[in-house]
Amino acid sequence: MELAVLIIASIAVLIAIGTVVESKYDAWTAKNLVYASVWMYIAMGALAISLIAVIIDRWPWKPRHASFIFAHVGIIILIYGSLLTQLFGVDGTVRLSKTDGPVKEVTVQDTDLVVYRSPDGSDYEKIYTEEVNFLKNPVTTDKPVLIKSRDLNFEILESIPYSVPKLQVEASSQPQSGAAVRFQLANPNVSQVDWLVQRNVFEKVEAQVGPVLITLGGLWDRNPAINEIRFNITEKGSLNYALYGKDETKPFKQGTAKEGDLVETGWMGLQLRILRYLPKAVQKYDVTRLDHPVPGSSPSLRVRYNGQESYLFLNDYVKVFTENRVYLVSYQNRRLPLGFEISLDEFKKTDYPGTMRAMAYQSAVNYDGGNKALISMNEPLKYKKFYIYQASFEEGPSGIVKASVLSVNHDPGRVWKYFGSAIMCLGIVLLFYFRKRKNAQPS
Repeated sequence: MELAVLIIASIAVLIAIGTVVESKYDAWTAKNLVYASVWMYIAMGALAISLIAVIIDRWPWKPRHASFIFAHVGIIILIYGSLLTQLFGVDGTVRLSKTDGPVKEVTVQDTDLVVYRSPDGSDYEKIYTEEVNFLKNPVTTDKPVLIKSRDLNFEILESIPYSVPKLQVEASSQPQSGAAVRFQLANPNVSQVDWLVQRNVFEKVEAQVGPVLITLGGLWDRNPAINEIRFNITEKGSLNYALYGKDETKPFKQGTAKEGDLVETGWMGLQLRILRYLPKAVQKYDVTRLDHPVPGSSPSLRVRYNGQESYLFLNDYVKVFTENRVYLVSYQNRRLPLGFEISLDEFKKTDYPGTMRAMAYQSAVNYDGGNKALISMNEPLKYKKFYIYQASFEEGPSGIVKASVLSVNHDPGRVWKYFGSAIMCLGIVLLFYFRKRKNAQPS
């Protein structure tokens, strides 16, 4: 009994610490530092061993021991089911957009370092992947991590759990680098200044300011549901622009843009000014370090390559040029295969009357070769081993929904947890039965 009290008290203390950590930081930090820590595993393992030892100690068992045994076995099965969930469960998200096409992977919170290599900056092959957890195993300046592959020499100097990026754009001499445009879109009531930066010559980048979408480079797919400013780079390296009105597929104004030029758009008195144009550019980051996460913050790594220091943020990459190859080093959330494709057919959102707040929303999806399903907030899709729920959506400044976000869950311990709960409940029922039976016997 003394040992059981000590173990249960230890688990209670760990749960209390986890609650405090989660309130100050977030659920992911609490999971890594408390709930999935070696101390929690030791406490739960000690509890399971103690329960098994108590059951064995009652041997030889008698009918009156049934309630005791069932209750304890139920708890052991619950612990086993929770361990299966912790080790082999999947809890991630899928982002579906009509423009991005089908998705066949689920993104989870675990992280990887991935290195890609290309001889000329076009076709990349994956050459290195490593599972990393910089919350549990942080990198410090006195113990940097080196990634080497032939002529690549990439060093991680420090891991920063919570940071906010500060973008810096500089001219580049590398032929594979993309272009960069710094623009201002303003009228008497609003002024927005931003960068569009291509990380390679093939990439499409975009930004949305109110009712206007600004795009640069890449394969263009006109969305007539919104006004658009389209920037193109000519073969000679000059910057062209074209303005498209809503529901129009042909530009009503176009021309060549130079630094300092002012273009009247005709939309709500908005004027477009070209502040800076770099035909070849590279983006670099500085960071603001934080003690705890805030909206917009992200984990980052301070890295060094080619004799220079930079920062690598989660779900971003840095491009490293060597004499013979181009490398992409990515720090990203892990992507696990679904085993089938899923795509968005239609997204519907219903707002509360007189507001822009969503009351209900749902996604009509196609999956695995033409199957169709409607996923709403209370009606998930169960397919193969996954439960797919409607989690949220991404909305642009003009109110247009850009993407539907689905939560994907696979819990291999679910059946064991249900079974353990049933066994434990049976033990509790038997406890009351035998106690009533005992009280009913004449003294």
